[in-house]
Amino acid sequence: MRPFESALCDSWSPADWADCTVLVAVSGGADSVALLRALMAIRKQGKGRLIVAHIDHNLRVESAEDAEFVQELADRLAIPALFGKVEFEFTLTESGDGIEAAAREARYKFLKQFAMEQGARYIVTAHTADDQVETVLQRILRGTSVAGLTGIPRARELAPGISLLRPMLGIRRAEVEAYLAEIGQDFRHDATNDESDFFRNKLRNELLPLLRSEYLPQVDQSLLRLAAGATECREYVAAEAERLLDACLLTQSSKQVTLNAKRLATADPFLAIEACVLLWRRQDWSRQEMGRDKWRALLTLIAADAPAPIELPGGIRAEKKGEQLTLTPPS
Repeated sequence: MRPFESALCDSWSPADWADCTVLVAVSGGADSVALLRALMAIRKQGKGRLIVAHIDHNLRVESAEDAEFVQELADRLAIPALFGKVEFEFTLTESGDGIEAAAREARYKFLKQFAMEQGARYIVTAHTADDQVETVLQRILRGTSVAGLTGIPRARELAPGISLLRPMLGIRRAEVEAYLAEIGQDFRHDATNDESDFFRNKLRNELLPLLRSEYLPQVDQSLLRLAAGATECREYVAAEAERLLDACLLTQSSKQVTLNAKRLATADPFLAIEACVLLWRRQDWSRQEMGRDKWRALLTLIAADAPAPIELPGGIRAEKKGEQLTLTPPS
């Protein structure tokens, strides 16, 4: 087994997906092509069904050629391939956030749809440690919370019964390129990544090389350690928030939630907010406009004596009566 394949095997054992259908997101770039080739190589005795998924974002004139490359690769490996083409509108900002956000949303929408249609248990993407470094640094520069410092999560549930995994987060891009050279596998190169028009590209092509050469040669390792430490902290807080929420929860339905306001008010404010965030997530209530000031307004209501009800973003009505807090979404 080659070193890259061994590293991927250590990250995600073939035994974990031997009886599952796995949807592999393949753009045609080096990272995703390496992921696909390595998954094929480590698959236990041919067990585990792999399906290629390629999303054409329709943002580059070469995108049709990318799709052709992926189809040819899938045919050569005798793997079924699914293709989606995105037609979307976006708001262009100086940093390119509008494009990136719209493309990401469309991509995961297609992947989720494909996974549901194919009965896939896992969707795997080829994010590497280099992507993690860039993400953490970008968030630091823009200002972020502890949660933001965790960077790209290794796994999350995309839909009931469908997990999104990133098994290459501990692997460097240099290892990817070495592996592809070793097996003689070509790949598509996105020339727009070489341009520094957008913030993310400037960070990758200009700032990180400068930091490595002039300030801190081990900046990548430092940022990865920061993300790992923040993840441990975040996991601890999440577990404590879940315990607090479960202890405070009195009734819960799609129409109304009641909480023990007294118990919630005596908790640490940071943890109380995290418990409320978890509740919003469980109820599938929109958190788009629920900034820190809104969460603190809710805590103020909980701690007050006979306060007037307040309306939170999304039309959620919060009312405290005695020692109970009632949260009611719009009907």
